[in-house]
Amino acid sequence: MIAVLMVSALAVNAQDYNWAVGVRGGWENAGITLKKGMGGTALDFTGSWDFRSEYTRLRVQGLYEWQQNLSGGLDWYYGIGAHLGLWGDEHNNGSFWAGVDAVLGLEFKFPELPIALSLDYRPGVNVLPNVGVGYGDVGFGLKFCF
Repeated sequence: MIAVLMVSALAVNAQDYNWAVGVRGGWENAGITLKKGMGGTALDFTGSWDFRSEYTRLRVQGLYEWQQNLSGGLDWYYGIGAHLGLWGDEHNNGSFWAGVDAVLGLEFKFPELPIALSLDYRPGVNVLPNVGVGYGDVGFGLKFCF
């Protein structure tokens, strides 16, 4: 019974929203994000782009996250997911890639405002067209919660 209570306590979170929409910027890219809270877990979708001078990259990422409360409105989360993307440069008309991802981050939901801030790290591995380990992306997010 003590084990059940301990596991139940870990599943409690401070997430008091069902949906959140916002922006996320990292050192590699910027994009829009949509998050669906599900009481201790969440689905997080991000569409991002990177328009560097040497190439253009578009990516869609979906993550399943476990979110746990640290203190008040501060949660930590971790999860797994996948990405699909397109990239091209002046020598290539475009190429498709796909892979698996992980996430580890912190989120603060302001108690009296419909706003959440997040900071996370998202490493990934491309599996198509070739296997390649990415060092990941650190990003900051700002979301409107409802």
